[in-house]
Amino acid sequence: MDDNPTITYKAAPPVPPFATDSWLRPVVCASGTKALAGGVARFTDIDLLMRHDGRYVVVRMDCDDLIASADDSNRAVTALDRLMAPRPAFAGLDMDRPHLMGVVNVTPDSFSDGGQRLAPAEAIAAATAMQTAGAAIIDIGGESTRPGAAPVTRNQELARVLPPITALARAGATISIDTRHADVMRRAVAGGASIINDIAALQGDGALAAAAASGVPVILMHMQGDPQTMQDNPAYEFAPVEIYRFLEARIAAARAAGIPDAMIAVDPGFGFGKTVPHNLQLVNWLGLLHGLGVPILFGASRKSTIAALSANEPADRRLPGSLALALAACRQGAQLIRVHDVAETAQALAIEVALLAADSPAGR
Repeated sequence: MDDNPTITYKAAPPVPPFATDSWLRPVVCASGTKALAGGVARFTDIDLLMRHDGRYVVVRMDCDDLIASADDSNRAVTALDRLMAPRPAFAGLDMDRPHLMGVVNVTPDSFSDGGQRLAPAEAIAAATAMQTAGAAIIDIGGESTRPGAAPVTRNQELARVLPPITALARAGATISIDTRHADVMRRAVAGGASIINDIAALQGDGALAAAAASGVPVILMHMQGDPQTMQDNPAYEFAPVEIYRFLEARIAAARAAGIPDAMIAVDPGFGFGKTVPHNLQLVNWLGLLHGLGVPILFGASRKSTIAALSANEPADRRLPGSLALALAACRQGAQLIRVHDVAETAQALAIEVALLAADSPAGR
């Protein structure tokens, strides 16, 4: 169990489930009897998280007990169904297993690979190699969003991203444009991008309208603050719930703008306005986000939390920690994993998925 001063663990709910603010975290285990979000991760029990008397209370129980004890059994059944319902295909990808998104930063200052793929030919070659290694999506970004990064003009961003997007799309690649700017979204989609991946969750000027008009799927990410200030002093009462509520509101905003749920995925924003303890909390409670009813993207590849928990390694020496986090996300049912090291992660995920399948009820 997580050690958090805002949480109390109890043997029984202090009030009936759903009589107050409530959330469900599936307790994933290889031998679980219920498929999480129709994928390879499985669970039998759930952690019922409740807001009660100014604190968060967690009670572990099985699904039948949750329904039987709930203040509103229909609400309990609906909440459980959202955890288990198979997700529709996202950008043409079946969501019954994890897929890799390969990172191609065409920037001079990204934290991990800045300057390495600034030339279009280098970006195209890197993306093609990632596809061969197992990336289902290539995520192309032209503005660094590392902590403290300086913004760039829209013309600079477009000049960086459009040549590789156009070339790769013509070759049949599934491209996501990593941007928070409406003009870039429109031009990138016109150039062949088939997903909009926005760290600002479509809160920028005109972004929501541009994304809705594009007709392509969107990924909404949580970030506290902005890249210039997000790591100054991030603070939460309990990060997983605040992230959940933010993403729930952004899904509602996207839906109201005309973007259907089947074209929405969410990203909890590992490392974006979060301390190391917040990031660990986020990973341990990642399954909570399945209650939103849409696919989850998880991206922790090469991030500084790995070095902080290890020996302060530079970004290009954080592969083992990146793999550990990718596998943790897979076990929590994340359907999309954003990574720099595609071949290595693909191999690790292949083993993890095989192990989960072999110990499932159907595999025994």
